[in-house]
Amino acid sequence: MKKLLIAGGRVMDPETKFDQKADILIEDGRITVINPAQKPLDIEAFDASGLLVIPGAIDLHVHLRDLEQSHKETIHSGTLAARHGGVTTLLAMPNTKPALDSEESIKAYMDLIAENGHVDVLIAGAITSGLSGKALAQFDRYKAMGLPFITDDGFDVNDEGLLKEAYVKAAELGLIVMTHPEMDSISPDGVMNEGEISRKLAVPGQSNEKEWKAVERGIRLALETGARAHMTHLSTKESIDLIRAAKKDSDLITCDVTPHHFALTDKEVEEKGGIAKVNPPLRTEADRQAVLEGIKDGTVDALVTDHAPHSLEEKERDVENAAFGFTGLEILIPSAIDELHFKQGIDLMRVIDLLTYQPAKLANLAVGRIQKGARADLTLIDLNLEKEVSASDFQSLGKVTPFIGQKLRGWPVGTLYKGELFL
Repeated sequence: MKKLLIAGGRVMDPETKFDQKADILIEDGRITVINPAQKPLDIEAFDASGLLVIPGAIDLHVHLRDLEQSHKETIHSGTLAARHGGVTTLLAMPNTKPALDSEESIKAYMDLIAENGHVDVLIAGAITSGLSGKALAQFDRYKAMGLPFITDDGFDVNDEGLLKEAYVKAAELGLIVMTHPEMDSISPDGVMNEGEISRKLAVPGQSNEKEWKAVERGIRLALETGARAHMTHLSTKESIDLIRAAKKDSDLITCDVTPHHFALTDKEVEEKGGIAKVNPPLRTEADRQAVLEGIKDGTVDALVTDHAPHSLEEKERDVENAAFGFTGLEILIPSAIDELHFKQGIDLMRVIDLLTYQPAKLANLAVGRIQKGARADLTLIDLNLEKEVSASDFQSLGKVTPFIGQKLRGWPVGTLYKGELFL
């Protein structure tokens, strides 16, 4: 029986609110004792003194690419990046090429994950066939295959009749509808936030209405059908306000936000061009403050990266022609801790909760906890470690993010996945 002792760290479990210095005994990949009274003498020990020990982070929005997009990312490189960033469970989006819209394509992707993955990978199945928005995918088998979510992420389903049909079916099957909220009919050519900076750069902008109108529609359909609705990567004040109001009357509605939307604004696009191009776009300071308020008051249910790696050639173009999105897995934890805890003063337990237990609860996963019997997925963090974000440190093939060059504090220095320690 393989044993490992993680000794002397500050152990934080958001579900039970446990927060104290403790030892964790791990046997055969599971936590068997927390704070053992008598330390075994015959096992390997890792000195975690001075480190924060949390459940392995869970990222419910990742683009792993591979297949016909392996120049952007592969399952091997993407899951290595996750582990390097302290993420031990992730949800892969279905907008691969070919799309994950059938039992056959999902099974093939699962086989690739089994062969090349370094962390747990869940899959979100497509809502429509080929992500076309024209006909529903055959998602009757999704639940049996272990898929908790359906989404056409990268797009929204703009045919409301078809989208309502998907909500009805999701309610029947026990699936969560993850909405990439975006109305194609509004600001159809927008490449960044519509406002002072888009006008200064003379490029088409995306209005806030493009997002919040879709959020409004998703909430209405969830309430009409009884389906669970999760709104992903929210970026506008109006969207946060709508979710906050909906939650007062229903537990069907949840949402997540990204570090780039709570830490950055559209000024990054003015300074860095296509490097900072993302969808939904970086917004104004007022929107950023609204996202932060949603985190503080409990409106937001999880933090995600929307990790969307591209080649340098695809990103080092002007704003209009660069690809949407950038890498994020390896800076999820420090970007969250630095901005939310150290700069905004949000309680550290709340930040860790949004990175671990809350996404686990949302997706009904048996991880995100440090408790006896739980799988030993843990992340070791040095809260005092401050360093610049550098592309040369990334395991991901995606080397582009507007965070490069910024100093962040609170970096992961070790990850345990199924009880195995990676430093």
